[in-house]
Amino acid sequence: MGKRTVGNRFSEKAGTYDQYALVQKKMAERLQQLIFNAAIPEKVTQLLEIGCGTGGLTRLLRRHFSETKYQAIDIAPGMLDQARNQLRAEGLDCDFLRADIEDWVWAQKERTMDLIVSGACFQWLSQPAETLKGIGKLLRPGAPLLFSTFGPDTFEELHASFGYAHLCLGQADVRHGLSFYSGDQWESMLLVAGFEEIQVTSQKVVLTYPSVIDFLHAVKAVGANESQEKASGLGHRSLLMEMIGYYERAFATEHGIPVTYDLLYIQANRSRNLQKNMES
Repeated sequence: MGKRTVGNRFSEKAGTYDQYALVQKKMAERLQQLIFNAAIPEKVTQLLEIGCGTGGLTRLLRRHFSETKYQAIDIAPGMLDQARNQLRAEGLDCDFLRADIEDWVWAQKERTMDLIVSGACFQWLSQPAETLKGIGKLLRPGAPLLFSTFGPDTFEELHASFGYAHLCLGQADVRHGLSFYSGDQWESMLLVAGFEEIQVTSQKVVLTYPSVIDFLHAVKAVGANESQEKASGLGHRSLLMEMIGYYERAFATEHGIPVTYDLLYIQANRSRNLQKNMES
């Protein structure tokens, strides 16, 4: 799926995002605390937020970093409009910019940022290893990057159910949804990109929905529905019914349908020896 499609999809769901993004809200609150512990406001003159969405994390951070030049970027114009309006309603200001970080980062001046943050966005990067190098170039030596993202066990029940459904229909090696990187993989990419003092923490959160359909509706309502499925003519309705049937048989409890979220919180500092890392 192209970046333009992803941006349009999130724009279309900007109005319903906050209502259904329950896990993303939890992630923003925990990431906020990590950021507060890692950065002293008086030492942060320029802050960049990548993938600000509707501004949930932005609102949490803006009052704390009240004197900081705060720039927030996102690929989806609808999300930016929502964020801008919500901050304005709370008497807060921020420099919002529509951009794809994977392109934008390379045109920026190096060593200008004192802090870069991102909440529940990096799973959408198509070239994360390369983009992390560009993000690192923006940071001053020793400056921190903090972000949250989803780990590989996210939606494990859904992936198992779709796997069963595909096998029932005689289809192999087909996966629905994004494949998420592990904490170890992110750490490896950060090391290559010139970061140090890397800390990775994880958290499992299980939400319960009344039905599989309610869960799928919630995913669609935040604009996050994505498939890596490459085959055609799969008989979507038959596939969906097989998936739902298995999900209910294998995982349903008296309380409803469980959905696992594997959450990663990652902190790293830009190497203080930039030249050495660029030459390696």
